Amino acid sequence: PRVDYPSHRHAGVEELHLLHGELMIDDRKLYPGNYNRGDPGTVDNRVWSETGCTCVLMTSTRDELR
Repeated sequence: PRVDYPSHRHAGVEELHLLHGELMIDDRKLYPGNYNRGDPGTVDNRVWSETGCTCVLMTSTRDELR
């Protein structure tokens, strides 16, 4: 709960499947069952959860933290 993930630029495709809780990616609120895709070169400025969450995240180890 109340944790932020650093702002980052995607080096490759990022895929996220939310399993439990709620997750905010910039101004979009995700709920269990939601899917989010980030294309290469796009930026997530703020990723956080008030409730805490569980997700499956497939991303590049070469993402650029900002």
